[in-house]
Amino acid sequence: MSISDIFPEMFFDADRGSRTLLKLHELFIASGSRYPVAEFSQALSIPLRKCPDPDLAATSLLRFAEATMSTTSLFNDLVAYPVLMDVLIRILSSSQYFADILVRDPELFRWLTASDALVKPRNKEFLRDEVRRTMNMFQKPERKLDSLKRLYRREILRIGVRDVLGEAQLQTLTEELSHLADVLVDAACDVAFQQMGSRFPNQPQTPFAVLGLGKLGGSELNYSSDIDIIFVYKEEGELADANGRARTYHEYFNAFVEKLVLNLTQSSGEGHLYRVDTRLRPESGAGPLARSTHSYLLYYESRGELWERQMLIKARPIAGDIEFGEMFIAQLEPFVYPRSFFQNPKESIARIKARIESAIAGEENVKLRAGGIRDIEFVVQALQLINGGKNKTIRSRNTLEAVQQLAKADLLSKGEQHILAEAYTFFRTIEHRLQTMLNTQTYEMPDNFNELVTLARRVGLDSAEELQRKSLNYLAAVRTIFESVLITDSVPTKANLQTIIEGNPEEETIAVVLTGYNFHDTRKAAKNLRTMMSVRMSGEAREFDSRTRDAFREIAEELMTSIAGTSIPDMTLQNFAFIVNAHPFPDQLYKQLKEANYRRLLLTICATSPRIAKGLGKNLLLLDMLASDTESPGNVVFTAANLVAMKNQEELRAGIRHLLGITSFDELTAELTQIADAAVSFVVKDEFRRMRRKKTPIAILALGKYGTREINFDSDLDVLFIADAKTPAAKDKLERIATAFVNRLSIINEDGKLYDIDARLRPEGKSAPLVVDSKAYLAYLSKRASLWERQSLTRLRFVAGDRTLGERVIKLVDSIVYGSPLPSDWVEQIVSMRKKTESRSRSRDPEFIDIKLGAGGMVDIEFLAQMLQ
Repeated sequence: MSISDIFPEMFFDADRGSRTLLKLHELFIASGSRYPVAEFSQALSIPLRKCPDPDLAATSLLRFAEATMSTTSLFNDLVAYPVLMDVLIRILSSSQYFADILVRDPELFRWLTASDALVKPRNKEFLRDEVRRTMNMFQKPERKLDSLKRLYRREILRIGVRDVLGEAQLQTLTEELSHLADVLVDAACDVAFQQMGSRFPNQPQTPFAVLGLGKLGGSELNYSSDIDIIFVYKEEGELADANGRARTYHEYFNAFVEKLVLNLTQSSGEGHLYRVDTRLRPESGAGPLARSTHSYLLYYESRGELWERQMLIKARPIAGDIEFGEMFIAQLEPFVYPRSFFQNPKESIARIKARIESAIAGEENVKLRAGGIRDIEFVVQALQLINGGKNKTIRSRNTLEAVQQLAKADLLSKGEQHILAEAYTFFRTIEHRLQTMLNTQTYEMPDNFNELVTLARRVGLDSAEELQRKSLNYLAAVRTIFESVLITDSVPTKANLQTIIEGNPEEETIAVVLTGYNFHDTRKAAKNLRTMMSVRMSGEAREFDSRTRDAFREIAEELMTSIAGTSIPDMTLQNFAFIVNAHPFPDQLYKQLKEANYRRLLLTICATSPRIAKGLGKNLLLLDMLASDTESPGNVVFTAANLVAMKNQEELRAGIRHLLGITSFDELTAELTQIADAAVSFVVKDEFRRMRRKKTPIAILALGKYGTREINFDSDLDVLFIADAKTPAAKDKLERIATAFVNRLSIINEDGKLYDIDARLRPEGKSAPLVVDSKAYLAYLSKRASLWERQSLTRLRFVAGDRTLGERVIKLVDSIVYGSPLPSDWVEQIVSMRKKTESRSRSRDPEFIDIKLGAGGMVDIEFLAQMLQ
């Protein structure tokens, strides 16, 4: 009888488990093992029943056996030596990732179990020797990198199996993971120096170091962590490149670091080494990857933030010149551990943590949620920052070591020490079990019950209920310590506006507070509110500095009260948040908002027009210009610079003047028309200049709203091209110019486009050439033009080109439009035409009104006026 008959209840999916075991037994029989199948069943049943995930174990064992070179030898060993079966099942049931490594390289199982690989940790010197031996077998950089990836895969498996079998404590495991990263980053540096040799025959004569930060710096790396690193070289200088040109050390090291990061992150058939995060460097994504010692010191002395002090607690040289790296870190000590602070670090750290909590999606994040791993790290780092300037013994980079040191210094009680150490170990173990499952960077405990049961077993607990109970107890205990250490009177405890800005209150609290400010979508309002003091909405996300956040806190209550008084507070706040996050210096904007008139000016725009608010976000200087000068700029003159940007700026100015009540609607449309005229005139002259024609024997006439100077934002321009062409060749040339003109006005660039040109009101419409001969046009109007064409020509106006020709044509057109007798059924024709336009209305719902095409709308008014004309 097979194990699938005896133990079907051990699987979450009994049918699938039974099928897998049946295939395993068939493979065992086919292997020709010297043992009977019953002994195999018995040998497999005991570890399978005890393992965390029998489903995964059975499936992975089948895959592993199928991948093994000799299934006979494998099965014989597993039956003969139960310890081997037990070890293999525990590995395969604990991690899909480890199982995948074994399936890819089955011989690694014998290496693990037939050597001392699992018995003791490997120090950095041993790993460094292994790296040298591995790399020396190859010459090409890509082959060397592939050898490093194979070594990484083997060592991750070794460390992971020691973890699964309980052969090492958390601190030893994370230290081994960190040592492995150290030697691999150092080896990737050697490869990068080799790769740079083709561009630079010699290396800079100054030391260089890679500094690890975060968990890598603290020698407490995860299995699937990003590695946070920054790069420093000692001093500036010059060297010659392969072409003999002088290059600065800054150029060399930044090119070198790009190559190094690529070596670490780029995938090949052997996988990749590490995900690399370099955003903790000065100025984050905006700053250079590598800097000199002097550049770092100058930045931190003049602009360093408290979070950067906190981050540098864990800084550790991991590659390159280690001695130089240690000297550099020693130079940073006065910045990291000052004797006194202008602001209370506890308050700032508590605010940072509150913003982190507000950004996470759910309550299952063991790293970021209240009472989780980050709470423990922030308690430790806050106490180190405050007391480290006077007490060097507490400056440990490692969290568990720092907890011990803080307790020895009486900065934590013995009870707090035990809670923090136990909770940290417990949560980090959960984190490791989550990440080693699929080698993914995750911190979310599963909500699926079966997955939760499996996780509990992998952590060493009996049930999902025990896992949840223990987690909640540690979360509550850690949070109590966090609040006792970090929550000060400056951090809000009652539900108010500041609670939402700084903290992560319940949705009910958010709704109560923000409903009082007349917001309808309180969740979105809360998000916009936090965004305005923490993280940029566009581009690379980064924290605002303390000056900006303080400036916002000072104005927040007054600002929100003003926003609450606008017609649609939700829209006003959304538009305002866009402008803030587009501003290069938001602290200056917040200071300007203290002035009531300036605040009223900006909020009026945000409360009225999302379009203009977004335009203002892209053209921030315009607001200051308007605040001091609200007069019209007069005649608009375009230059050969970016025409679209100029048009956008002038339209924005006109729109703001109208929103502020400086101009009437008629004046707004006249200004927009004036801008269009200026753009059209410039493009026409420029196209003739390109064609090397001194004269412009063509007239551009406006029709429709453009003709009556009534265009709005985004209006098409209805135009007519009239010319006196003497020869067919001349007409062809004018046709090319007109086509180029249309294309140039309508082409789209990163700023948008100028205008859509509509020339369909010419004789024969869009099927005819763009340019119309003046004599032929007048003959057409006299003999063939329809009544609606006469009606459209009541709006004819000269815009650009040959003014004499244009005015002559307009005079003759007027004589036809107004002088020719009307047909007897002219009223019926116009009414019929109006009904056709009315049928094109997009509104079919009786609850909605089409104010342009609908009955009684703008087109009715236009038709009445034109009929009377």
